[in-house]
Amino acid sequence: MYKKLSMLLLVAALFSTGCDKENDDLELPFTSETFPQVLKFDEEGDGGIEDEDEFSCVFTLNDRKDPSGNELGGIVVPLKNDVMVFFEIKDLEGFTNLSNYVTGATAFYEIDDCTTSADQNIDLNVMLDLNTGKGSFRFPKDVEEVELVIEVNDDFFDDNVLNTNERSVTIVMTGVQANANEKVVYNNAASFKYEVQDDEAINGDWELDVSNTAQFMLFKELFGFVNEDIANLQASEVEKIEISFEYSEVKVLVELVATETITECGVTETVNKEIEIEADLEELGLYAANGDVEFVGEIEQSNGRNKEFVYKGGFVITGNLLALTLVGEYDDEETDEITLLLEK
Repeated sequence: MYKKLSMLLLVAALFSTGCDKENDDLELPFTSETFPQVLKFDEEGDGGIEDEDEFSCVFTLNDRKDPSGNELGGIVVPLKNDVMVFFEIKDLEGFTNLSNYVTGATAFYEIDDCTTSADQNIDLNVMLDLNTGKGSFRFPKDVEEVELVIEVNDDFFDDNVLNTNERSVTIVMTGVQANANEKVVYNNAASFKYEVQDDEAINGDWELDVSNTAQFMLFKELFGFVNEDIANLQASEVEKIEISFEYSEVKVLVELVATETITECGVTETVNKEIEIEADLEELGLYAANGDVEFVGEIEQSNGRNKEFVYKGGFVITGNLLALTLVGEYDDEETDEITLLLEK
C-alpha cells in the first residue's frame, strides 16, 4: 500500500512539474480579491517630432477577473479609493538640464468619448519639481486609466541639423500612496521612454507629387498590391498622397477629392474621404540620411483570418527629398523593386 501511494505521489508531482514548465510564459489575470491592484504603464514608449510641445504616457491597472462574471478574460477593475502616484523623469539623453526641455505637467482621464476630466475642470493634483524630475498625481477611484501629459519647450530640440545621437527621457514610477483598506502596488520594473525624433531624418510626413504621372503609377503598383481601392485610383480622384514614419508604425494615406459629412461629439463637418494603410515598423534606420526600412501589416481575409504583408528596402534623404525603395510581399507574391520620390 505504501509503495502504491508513493508511486501515485511521484506521478502527481511529475505531472504538476510538467504543467508548470509548459505554462511558464502563460499570463493569467488576477483572480483573487486578496491580490493587490497593480499600477503599470499602458505602453513602454513613444516618440514625436522635435518641435512637439508635449508628450504623454498612460497609467493603468493590471487586468483582473471580471467581478460580474460577464467577461471570461481579464478586465481593468477600477480602484475603490483615490491613490497618489509618484513618478520621476530621469535618464536624460542628449541634454543635461531637465528644465531646459520640460516645462510642466498636467493629467486627465476620459469621462466618455467626447469629455475628459480637464473639460470638467477636475483637478488631479499634478506636481512636478523640474529640479529633481520628481512628481505625483492623483489616480481617482472608478477610473480605468490616467494620462500624464508632459509639457515641453518646442524650440529646445528644433533645429535644421541631422542629429546623429539619441535624445530621450525616461519616466518611472517610484511609489503609491493608497487607502489602508485597499491594497495597491506598482510595477517598479516597468518604465516609459519618450524619444525625440529628428525631422531632418526619415521621421515625419512625406508627400508624393500626384501630378507626376510616372510616380503616381509606381505608387499604385506598390501599394495597390495590398489595397484594391488604391489599385483602381485615377489621379484626378486624389487630393494628396502621404507616407508617414512614426515612432512604431508607418501610415500610407491617400486623401481623395471626394468628401463626406461626419458628426462627432455634436459637431458636423465636411471632410475628404481617405484610404489608409497602417503597418508596424520592424526596422528603420535612425540618426542617418540613409538606411534600411521594413514594415509589416495585416489584411483581413474573407474567412475572417488575417494574412500578413511585408514591405522592405531602403531610403536615401537628400535635403527635403526622400528616395524610398521597396519590395512588397503578400500571399506568396511580390512586387518589383520600386522607388518612390517624396518631399517633406
